[in-house]
Amino acid sequence: MIDYTAYDAEALALDESFRAWVLENAESLFWERWLAEHPEKDAAVQQAKRVVWALYHAQEEISEVEVDEAIQQLVQRAEERVAVVPLWRQTWVRVAAAVVLIPLAGWLIFQRNFSKEVTPYHEVVQQIKHDVKLIEFTNTTSRAQSVTLSDGSSVVLQPQTRISYPTIFQTDKREVVLSGEAFFEVSKNPEKPFFVFANGLVTKVLGTSFTVQAYEKDREVRVIVKTGKVSVFTREDPAADAKQKNRELTGLVLTPNQQVTFRRADSRLVRSLVEKPQLLALSDIQQQSFEFRQAPVSDVFAVLEKAYGVKIVYDEELMGACELTATLGDEPLLEKMHLICKVLEANYELIDAQIVVTGKGCK
Repeated sequence: MIDYTAYDAEALALDESFRAWVLENAESLFWERWLAEHPEKDAAVQQAKRVVWALYHAQEEISEVEVDEAIQQLVQRAEERVAVVPLWRQTWVRVAAAVVLIPLAGWLIFQRNFSKEVTPYHEVVQQIKHDVKLIEFTNTTSRAQSVTLSDGSSVVLQPQTRISYPTIFQTDKREVVLSGEAFFEVSKNPEKPFFVFANGLVTKVLGTSFTVQAYEKDREVRVIVKTGKVSVFTREDPAADAKQKNRELTGLVLTPNQQVTFRRADSRLVRSLVEKPQLLALSDIQQQSFEFRQAPVSDVFAVLEKAYGVKIVYDEELMGACELTATLGDEPLLEKMHLICKVLEANYELIDAQIVVTGKGCK
């Protein structure tokens, strides 16, 4: 097991696992937990992230070897600055030089490559080919307004939101362009996927309800899922065309009570739970019981997972003997988790749209 507590910013930026986490959200459970356990490493992690983002998102193609060499050059330049400094001060100066050089290099490359704007709204509209006339509607009122599409889908537009859509959808897909905030209820049709293009982000669904927040001046785009499943990916994704043509939902897939935040500056997609997860089937609220009597914790978590559509991760072997006696009502999900963990003398945290529970277990 690698001891990452000994790693500084440049060592982290050189680490394969760290770069996979930053660029592909791989091993996110490990890194998020590690960072939570070592908050003193946050500054080094943020510096390393800036270097990785800047180098990997350069406009020209950069190989793995070139990335390693670029980072090592930063370290070498820092070491050159301490060549004539007394030995007892070299460690301090090396750290100081690295602190200056890493953000500076990241900033320079970032400015060069991310100063470009997201493709303007009307250019996106023109790039999407339609055989029929497109309708552009803008909600200029102070209240939400509803639009019904040709397939029966409905869109509720918030003020200052505009949408472009065809009078009749094509035979193989349904595409709209959005700027602003809107709630979609899409008619189910697996043979005819529905796409929303909004500020560099593509949302693909087969039939579900969700919200898209994508105002042109905002630095972030957010997609929040209410029912069904949603797939999201960026327009700049090299596999974007393949993901659009695939009949299955590919890319980053979201389920109810999950959301994704697309950071336009670095093209990062971050998945998380919504602030207040809701019960999946409102009609079943009165039938849903949260009353437990000496119930195994596995049963308790299973009930919550089914009710809210969330994944609860815990050590089954360690906590398998734990039981819960409690009556939970209409409290929000996270308040329920707080009460349960208080009884079990455990803790929970939110990692990659999952609830991760840790504790000493029950004997």
